[in-house]
Amino acid sequence: MTAEELLRAVEAADVTTVVAWVRHADEKQRLAAFAGLAAAARQDEDWQTSQRRAPARIVALVGCASTAKKVVTVLHRGQLRWGLRAAHPGPVLEVLRLRQVPWFGEFAQLMADRLPLDGSWGAFGHWRLVDVLVRESGCAVPTGEAFTAGWIDAMRDAADADAALRDSPYTAALVPMLFTHDRLGSRLDYQFEQDARGFVPALVRLGAGDSAVRRLLVEGCRSRLLRGGKPGELRAYTRLHEALAVTAPEAAAGVGDYLRLVEAGNSTVAAMALKALRGADEAGLLAWDTLRDVAGLALARPEKTLVKAQTTWLRQAARRRPEHAAEVAALLSGPASPASEPVPAALPVPVASPLGPPLGSLAELAEEVSALLAGDRSVPTVERVLAAIAYWRVRDQEALARTVRPLVDADRAWWGKLAEQTREMLLTASVASGRSDRWRQLADLFRTDGGVQAQALRKMRGNSSGLHLVLAARLAEMSVQLNRHPVPLLMATPTHANGRLEPAELLRRLEQAEREGWQPWALDFEQALLRLPRETDPQVVTAALRLRSPAGAAFARRLSGPVPDPVSLRRSQHADTKPSSYSYQQQPAVRRVVALKPPEHAGLLVLETMTVVRYDHPTWAPGHLEEPQLWTAALPSHREVVAASALPILAANADLDFDGGGLLLAHLAECAGPVGPAVNLALAYGLAARSAADRIAAVDGLLGLAATGDLDAAAVGRELGELAAAGVLKVNRFASALDEAAQAGAVAAVWGIAVAALVPLVALDKARPATADLMALAVRCGRACGAAQLPPEVAALAERGGSSRLVAQARELRALVAA
Repeated sequence: MTAEELLRAVEAADVTTVVAWVRHADEKQRLAAFAGLAAAARQDEDWQTSQRRAPARIVALVGCASTAKKVVTVLHRGQLRWGLRAAHPGPVLEVLRLRQVPWFGEFAQLMADRLPLDGSWGAFGHWRLVDVLVRESGCAVPTGEAFTAGWIDAMRDAADADAALRDSPYTAALVPMLFTHDRLGSRLDYQFEQDARGFVPALVRLGAGDSAVRRLLVEGCRSRLLRGGKPGELRAYTRLHEALAVTAPEAAAGVGDYLRLVEAGNSTVAAMALKALRGADEAGLLAWDTLRDVAGLALARPEKTLVKAQTTWLRQAARRRPEHAAEVAALLSGPASPASEPVPAALPVPVASPLGPPLGSLAELAEEVSALLAGDRSVPTVERVLAAIAYWRVRDQEALARTVRPLVDADRAWWGKLAEQTREMLLTASVASGRSDRWRQLADLFRTDGGVQAQALRKMRGNSSGLHLVLAARLAEMSVQLNRHPVPLLMATPTHANGRLEPAELLRRLEQAEREGWQPWALDFEQALLRLPRETDPQVVTAALRLRSPAGAAFARRLSGPVPDPVSLRRSQHADTKPSSYSYQQQPAVRRVVALKPPEHAGLLVLETMTVVRYDHPTWAPGHLEEPQLWTAALPSHREVVAASALPILAANADLDFDGGGLLLAHLAECAGPVGPAVNLALAYGLAARSAADRIAAVDGLLGLAATGDLDAAAVGRELGELAAAGVLKVNRFASALDEAAQAGAVAAVWGIAVAALVPLVALDKARPATADLMALAVRCGRACGAAQLPPEVAALAERGGSSRLVAQARELRALVAA
């Protein structure tokens, strides 16, 4: 038996022959073959070939490894780790039984530790392999987060979830893990066809027949909720708690936990805790002192529904406990804490920090590449890595290759298509023997002069959204040009962390290129032009006119002429109400977006980034705004373009209750360029986002734009008011965000936004919830900044009869302006 025969069987994807080879070889031959198998696994292959060979390769590696650690390391390297999702457990077990290795149990544990937590394609197949290894080896039950997640999937998908849960050898060890790990909420919350045979219903029924399990479930829900987290991760535990129908004695036993949840939990969690405590009180199991503490906490919460529920409970309690009626009355009539008065203050103008010095050595480059692959996508990290790779490719190609090669297949944080193209660029930098199919595809896209066609540019976007196109295109260009036409420096490397590139620095780079007789790469140079500020020192303009290269002439034209800006076209999209529409349930009634018409005679990258088409109906799944700092860094002088590209995502944060990406609004304040309908709408949707983190970022953006004088308060307020009047934005959200901005000193700006938003809101026959809160905020800001004018629609509200809080606040506002 020769190692070459085994390698040929792997290349032929022949699992049967691989098993036969392991059976007939002696242990010395097996161990000797491992190094060749591991080296072959490291070779670059196209995706289809690597996955076709993976089952045979996995069996061969397991059949020849000397230790568990060695084989686990190789199995989880590069594309082979994806092959584990389709591996057949039978042949793997067969070679392990043949060899009777002493490390079987260790192998099962290590494989369990390396399971992926994601629920993407084929992940359950990976878990099923580990499940078989654990059962066969008899090792201790793995209790890691990923193994527990896979077990949940297995129980949920079983034909009889009750029987599967009852008979699983993992149940006793893993049920406590449901409440120990923090990222299992989405797994628990998954409802398979929304029927009664899912995992959580089976879990509840298991608890109904076993008091110890039920106690574990009830206490586990409380402990997990006490640790907090995103609402989406906690929702499963509040639903499980509701399904358990916690009894009054069970609630009384956990009264301390429920008190803490009333105080610090999100609104849903606090409501759940109040319900449990109320049940205990109505059963006579809650002491008066405890009820008084609960009432104090609940009445101090900002949610009106919780305050109303606590008020109703207290009134009922007063009838049951007449001896405490006076204390109940005092609690109910206690003085509400007055809203603090805002004070106008000078707002700091956002200033972009310098990018930082270039990476000075290959050791620094290795450190920064590792950080990039691990998830550091800050502008300084990304840009300095790209610049250093270009520099060292020309200065010392072999040293660069030695530095980068070990990092090519390192584990990396998810980054969609950009991760693929980063890998291709690193492969080129490491002078890899042979090229991947992906590299050959990219090489075919570029013309010999370094350019690329428009259709090819769109292909580079892949599944990366929005303005990630710019970085995706640059990475693709580097993947090809590092080998075909290396240059000692990149033109597009910014001078500031917000992406801005000083004209004097680009002039210096172009002068160097002319002296040394080389031309910059096409997309890199076009990105450089997009990063220039909108104003330039006249001396730099004069010097640019002396440049003679094609790139130098283009630079001079850009500095001498007007900045190319697109035309913003505001659009209203309406939900598709046809019953056959797939997205009917996920569309807001109306959404406002902005289309962009590109400037004339635009270059390729400008044409692609400044063309935005919007259709008649909202996008039901607008995508994710990952790494927003890279969006703004691509176009630091065109914030209207950035906002228009991101609008569907930012809108969904408010009108569909998505979350994420709001940080873009804070970055926009550091950008330059015209402020138009896209920026105004982006800010409006951000202020009304469901997520508090997104609203805080929008407040930062508002403060920055107000500080630079670029905020159009009336336009932002008009968008907020009209969308709230249409029922797609919640007034309480943006009223709270505006209050924070006012407390930070932007009193005049908030006044302008608030009164403009009130105009369409007060025209409604029935006021939207929290409109009175917005009116009260306008009163406080008007008082603080000395407002002298009031829209007639708001003034007219003060003439209405009645004593509602909204009308009373309108009268106060009118009197304030008249004074």
